[in-house]
Amino acid sequence: MDFLKMVKDFFKKQAIKRFITYLAYANKKNIIRLTKFVEKMTPLPEDKERIRIVRRYFEQDHPSVKYALKVLHDLHPNCRDKFSVNFILNHLLIANGVREKFRVEEGFQPPMTILVSPTMRCNLRCTGCYASEYGKEQDMEPELFNKIIKEGKEIGCYFYTILGGEPFLYKPLFEIMKEHNDAYFQIFTNATLIDEAILKNLTRLGNAAIMTSVEGSEEETDARRGKGVYQKIMEAMDGLRSAGILSGFSVCVTKNNVESVTSDRFIDLMIEKGAYIGWYFLYMPVGRNPSTELMPTPQQRLYLKQRRDYIRDNKPIFIIDFWNDAPFVRGCIAGRQFIHINSKGDIEPCIFMHFATHNIKNTGLREVLKSSPFFKFIKNLQPYNDNLYLPCTIIDNPDVLRSAVKTTRPYPTHEGAESIVNDSGICLDLDRYSQEVGMVYKEVWNEEVLKGMWKTAIKETQEKRAGKIKD
Repeated sequence: MDFLKMVKDFFKKQAIKRFITYLAYANKKNIIRLTKFVEKMTPLPEDKERIRIVRRYFEQDHPSVKYALKVLHDLHPNCRDKFSVNFILNHLLIANGVREKFRVEEGFQPPMTILVSPTMRCNLRCTGCYASEYGKEQDMEPELFNKIIKEGKEIGCYFYTILGGEPFLYKPLFEIMKEHNDAYFQIFTNATLIDEAILKNLTRLGNAAIMTSVEGSEEETDARRGKGVYQKIMEAMDGLRSAGILSGFSVCVTKNNVESVTSDRFIDLMIEKGAYIGWYFLYMPVGRNPSTELMPTPQQRLYLKQRRDYIRDNKPIFIIDFWNDAPFVRGCIAGRQFIHINSKGDIEPCIFMHFATHNIKNTGLREVLKSSPFFKFIKNLQPYNDNLYLPCTIIDNPDVLRSAVKTTRPYPTHEGAESIVNDSGICLDLDRYSQEVGMVYKEVWNEEVLKGMWKTAIKETQEKRAGKIKD
């Protein structure tokens, strides 16, 4: 490492550590000061603009002020400090320079987060989920998991999203988190295995946020996940809150629960249970026998957007609506802002896209990002649609995935994966859905563009297509 850069990074780290430690006694004024401090430390103009937007929210007494104070005041000190140092300092600030160096050298940005499924096993058998088809013998070797994180750091990634299956079935998880105590982990779990021992490990390490999967009400959750699961989830959330662990909820949105999981009653309960973050993912027709039966309708998808806007403006919780938030990140981010590595080591653009051209066991992460024809094909076409509310390769632009598979010939990473691109029944269903959702969102997009929204996203889209931006 260049000596001057090393010295600069050292003093940068010390300054931010002192500032963040002071935020244990934070108020609105200090949070606004922090955004100005972070803005100065951030090298990329687009990141500076996003920070300024956040600061305006704080200055206008947006509910996010209450949310930020809650995070800083209520978390266990170890969890608060690890989130501040590992995620904000290491990942968002210092590692941004590493990612920029990669961009200059390779001509495109590396992923902001790496999704890893160290096990595909699960102790539940949820309707429509593919995780029940795996065994312990297919778990990822700890050495391979360590390799992924080590190589991820080399390209500027200190943030890892842990999926499955059920991550807490994977016994080496805490040792790996300890080994990489400068990284930050986001763990998606069904929460049924969370006990006192796991809570103690999480507070001791401090470098993980826990996202608990829930389907809505007790009736809705137990109907899909099994009798008694809802009560176990509520008990686990109480434990996470009491321990001061950064936590949130994750919802698989189906046609049966969209109204329930966006209701004031549900959101207020999640806040009461200690959730700081809420993730909404649409049910995806993937796996051995893919079906659109549980997918929310296009009208329900729009309803989700409307409720999301209301929740953001009125509730002290940070909501991510993965599809409806696509305009913020210029459409689909598969293979661009994130990648997924399954328990076998196959490197996929997205956890729902079960195709790969490389395995991490016999190649390097940097090399895959540079040379995978499947990744290149997908990224070169992003965004697939001028309407950025239609981002998805699978459900909004199914012709893109079919063309990508046909052209680059990746291998399937899950039994039955090919059916989504060559089975006439599911293909017709997806074509029909994409046409319907396109019609529903056409008016929404046009109205917002006329209001002057999404100027930056539209400009970046135009620059991408002109070859000025390489993802």
